[in-house]
Amino acid sequence: LKPGFAGVRRSGPRVRAPDPDPRRIGAHESAMACFRQRLSGCLLLAVALRGLTGAEAKMVMGIAGGTDYQLVSTFCFTFPAPATPGAAVPNGRIHSQTIVSEGGHRFLVVNRSDLELGLACDELVRRAKIIEPMSERTNDVVAYDLTLNVEPSMSRQPVAAVIARCGQSISAEYIVEFTNPGGYEEEHFACADQGLLQSYFWLSLIAAAMSPAFFSAQRVLHRRQAHNDISAIFFTGAAFFCARVWLFMVHLVVYSQNGMGLGMLLFVAQFLDFISNTMATLVLIALVHGVYITRPLVPPGSVERTQLTNVVGGFSATYLLSTLACGFKVDAVLSPFGVLTGVASWPYLVARVGTGLFAFNRGIKLANEAEAQAKKPYIIRFSLTALVWLVMLPVVMVFSSESGRGGSAAFMDLVTLGMFGIVLHDFWPSRFGALFSCVKPTERAHPYSEFGM
Repeated sequence: LKPGFAGVRRSGPRVRAPDPDPRRIGAHESAMACFRQRLSGCLLLAVALRGLTGAEAKMVMGIAGGTDYQLVSTFCFTFPAPATPGAAVPNGRIHSQTIVSEGGHRFLVVNRSDLELGLACDELVRRAKIIEPMSERTNDVVAYDLTLNVEPSMSRQPVAAVIARCGQSISAEYIVEFTNPGGYEEEHFACADQGLLQSYFWLSLIAAAMSPAFFSAQRVLHRRQAHNDISAIFFTGAAFFCARVWLFMVHLVVYSQNGMGLGMLLFVAQFLDFISNTMATLVLIALVHGVYITRPLVPPGSVERTQLTNVVGGFSATYLLSTLACGFKVDAVLSPFGVLTGVASWPYLVARVGTGLFAFNRGIKLANEAEAQAKKPYIIRFSLTALVWLVMLPVVMVFSSESGRGGSAAFMDLVTLGMFGIVLHDFWPSRFGALFSCVKPTERAHPYSEFGM
């Protein structure tokens, strides 16, 4: 512990892997390699057992590589209010289990703001709250078990765990756990993620309550053979969105139990969000262009169709790249959206705002045309819906604070459910024919013909 820093303190001595000589593991290179494999296996077994029995902390594990230093994870601790004035408040905890086979490694606890400045390794070490050397006089494999108490004075101060080896390559394996005092709704969740579990519980119930309406409308239209390309895409996108809400809810429930969640399930949920958002955008763009409403299609080869293709393509491409980058990012935020925070998300956010403005302008222009006067209320409603829904996410991400990120995610999904509900109102079987009165004459004979755009 560096003098002058309060809030994070070692709760006990470092614990090294047992051996006949407590400061030495393996006398020969072959024994070192064998023991390293056994230690790694023990750590993996510990993770598996914790996953089965439930954990009491956010848990991250991995292999640190590269040069100078590598981020392990970030966390922000929260503490309950004292039961009575002056009553003691329980501490948080950082528990680290690390395997190293070379000297010079150090486990650091630093302010996240210092890490985000991109400081040099030596400067980062100098500013660290905790510096824990992980080295021996020999170069043998050593396993460290370190527990740090986090005091209430560190409440809502984001910290980062880092493995550093300034000027040299890093080679370490780790399992690090962060524990908030409190129940299962708080233990694993950082400041920005507090409330996510409760919000998505209610959101999943709302999605479940709305699902029968979507299913009923889809079945009636199918039975009447009234579906067109736009309605088919719309109902498929709505189904993907509801599935994404439920998958993310399952991930949160598992995360509240084992501190890790199900990484593959989270990626699938984020990819379904990309698919459902792309489908919904395609539907709204088609509607504000009057497809099947005032005309059977956008003329092929026209400037209008080229603009439409470029806008939808830019939206889809930037969101796909953002989703893939988010899926492969270590220690990504706990979010149902495949959107990174910071500069990496700007291309998608800009494309989304541009798509919303494009849809609104095109819809207003169409609503003022003489042949669209009979359908003007529909077109204006779709134009406003597209603008609000597409622009809302970038505005929320830019202007909301990090501490409100959990509530912002649930709010955005609620807005998306509202968008699907508004479009469903006009797609309802009793109003479907009045809306889509300009279909292609071959639509029923060839339901899989070219999209009417």
